[in-house]
Amino acid sequence: MVLNAKIVILGDAQVGKTSLRNQYMGKGFRGDYLPTLGADFASVEKKILDPKKNNKEVLLRLQLWDLAGQPSFGQIRQLYYQHAIAAILVFDINNQASLFNLERWMEELSKHVGFPSVFLTILANKSDLRNEYSITVKDTKKFLIYKFLPRFKDSIRDIRYYRTSAKSGENVDTAFLSLSEMILDSMR
Repeated sequence: MVLNAKIVILGDAQVGKTSLRNQYMGKGFRGDYLPTLGADFASVEKKILDPKKNNKEVLLRLQLWDLAGQPSFGQIRQLYYQHAIAAILVFDINNQASLFNLERWMEELSKHVGFPSVFLTILANKSDLRNEYSITVKDTKKFLIYKFLPRFKDSIRDIRYYRTSAKSGENVDTAFLSLSEMILDSMR
């Protein structure tokens, strides 16, 4: 039996959404940036160990919808949210506006997803480009705990946070696996 889960990947333009998805799917990293126009869809099947069933493997088909980050695609994006059980919100650790814009992305998601709440993973991407001006883990957590979570707590079933690098692959598989396990746990 194959379980299906729709996941939307959201965030500002050029934060690395497509690169993260491609890295997870085993396609590696490409340095040339090609903006997503509207939405890009990919499907991947992963075997997940189910601890509640003696670590029996369960086949989970993730339908990954990479939504364009440019504001001009707002009208088109709303078509792709329906039936999403989970979301990945991505920001660039060297772009503070992309962190603060997570609120706008969550508003859009909450408005159009069709479920009262979703599983959420927040990815602080481009950790390979970290420098003294990058957003710190401490500052990110302050924003999430004191501003983001209180505002959206009723829209989130469960949440995880990871620092990632689509280029090196740092924490990419871990983040997607964690989200997959949350989804699998809810489908039992």
